[in-house]
Amino acid sequence: MKNIKNNKTILAVIPAVVVLAAGVAFFCSRSGNTDKQCQETVERLQKLETADISSIEDAIRALSEKEKPTGSDSEEGVLGDILTDVQIKQAFQGTVIVGDSITESIAEYGFLDTSIVVAKLGLRIDDADDQINTAISLNPSVFFLSFGANDLEIYNGDSSAFIDAYRVKVKQIQNALPDTAIYINSILPIQQSAIDQSPALAYYDSFNQALRDFCDEMGCTFIDDTFLVDESMYEPDGEHMVYNYYPKWLTYMAERAGLV
Repeated sequence: MKNIKNNKTILAVIPAVVVLAAGVAFFCSRSGNTDKQCQETVERLQKLETADISSIEDAIRALSEKEKPTGSDSEEGVLGDILTDVQIKQAFQGTVIVGDSITESIAEYGFLDTSIVVAKLGLRIDDADDQINTAISLNPSVFFLSFGANDLEIYNGDSSAFIDAYRVKVKQIQNALPDTAIYINSILPIQQSAIDQSPALAYYDSFNQALRDFCDEMGCTFIDDTFLVDESMYEPDGEHMVYNYYPKWLTYMAERAGLV
């Protein structure tokens, strides 16, 4: 009976492999994709037609892992078509976004509700215990963080201390949600008028570089949102963003996280 069962399994899997190879070849030809990786994938699948069942299973598993989306395949610094309000709500189902008042406006403007947006006016990364715990309890599949504007003034140019505080929170999330992808947003550019009022805000660029390096260290994805901003998007305070910024930001976050 065992041999019969194995033979049936082989007979079931091999045609599937043949169909899969044909499908990959068809997709490549239709999309105009003739690159080496696509060719190699087809060749490897074709070789499986004469392989034993364990080889087939191992090879298909390896191919699946190789082709699996990483969640950050969109090109950095390139924004696609802006999502509609409905598309934004659909894309961010099962995710959470934690941050300060800039993040809080996502909910205030009605793009997403407070089951997804966990934010507070004036919030800093070192003081976000309640918000992080609330977000963890939601068990999201994707965890976005967006801090920095308030932290700039507290850390006054000391990006290392800022990163140390961020590291504590990211480790907490990783320990509680080991299978959840973490995305860290950049600090947005700040207008000179605001910097004149609070010189510590001028360090946003060096803090962003520190955040990028930190993401590499921790296995997170850095989302550089700075290119999304133009002069027309600032509130009078030179730090916060008007309504028109948010569809762009949410679209870019969704793209970078592979939600669309």
